[in-house]
Amino acid sequence: MADDLLFCVEGGGTKSKACLVNAGGARLAAADGGACNPSTGPDNAVATFATLWWECCVGAGYDARASGSVVLSIGAAGLYVPSARDRFLAAIPGFARTVTASDGYAALIGAGGGQPCGIVIIGTGVAGHRLWPNGRSIQRDAWGWIGGDRGSGAWLGIRALRHTLAVVDGIVPADGLSDGVLARIGGRAGIAETLTGITPDRLAAFAPLVLAAADQGVACANAICERAVAHLAALASRLDIGSDDLLYASGGLAATFAPRIAVRIGHAVAACQADALRGCFLLGTGRAPAEQPVDEGP
Repeated sequence: MADDLLFCVEGGGTKSKACLVNAGGARLAAADGGACNPSTGPDNAVATFATLWWECCVGAGYDARASGSVVLSIGAAGLYVPSARDRFLAAIPGFARTVTASDGYAALIGAGGGQPCGIVIIGTGVAGHRLWPNGRSIQRDAWGWIGGDRGSGAWLGIRALRHTLAVVDGIVPADGLSDGVLARIGGRAGIAETLTGITPDRLAAFAPLVLAAADQGVACANAICERAVAHLAALASRLDIGSDDLLYASGGLAATFAPRIAVRIGHAVAACQADALRGCFLLGTGRAPAEQPVDEGP
């Protein structure tokens, strides 16, 4: 039966995960990969997907050429952009059935087991999602690193680079943050290469330097982190989370920022029940509502 196997994929801006499962949810194989954002890196997204599919098939002893007998359920960054989604799906193997969602919505479904709740995803990018009992949902931010993703890893990275360039130009004094960035890129000589063709995942690679500098008391890094928390708290406050509603946080920066968000908004931020891959499974098997975003409330 075509629905006996599901290939679940969580495509992120920096790293991705996938698993091949049976209809009951038991994992037959799993794989990790790089960035899979069909909107900002279409070719790389296709390559990452192909690697994930191959590795899962090898791990499960399944013929990779038989994708037509498997259901694909994928939640990927940028997949809500119609043109990017269409190009991506046309470039990957054909599956028996395909269910698509944004990576944030897949994380929302996994976090709450498909039940009404809210989530703030804080990784390479940033998104806020809210699911209501009627199956409708909203998405906030996830606009991409150029105009949005406020408080994300890419957002932190941009500010780290801007600060470092100001130091190089002699506008502000050097500090632990600029020293860390320059050491990472090979000094002033590495600036041009670093900035050439910069991508969200490359920007997000500087986020740990900001966090480390903040831990060391570097004023600029602390200010960047404070601003990030303010952005994320404002995002969470726009998800219509009542006192009895559950709010989750996920992503590589969630452990760092979620406690501070909770203090800002006066609402607990819970650990997710499961990850986005579980969300993909629930979506692929019809155990959770398909993504139906609306502009405002339910």
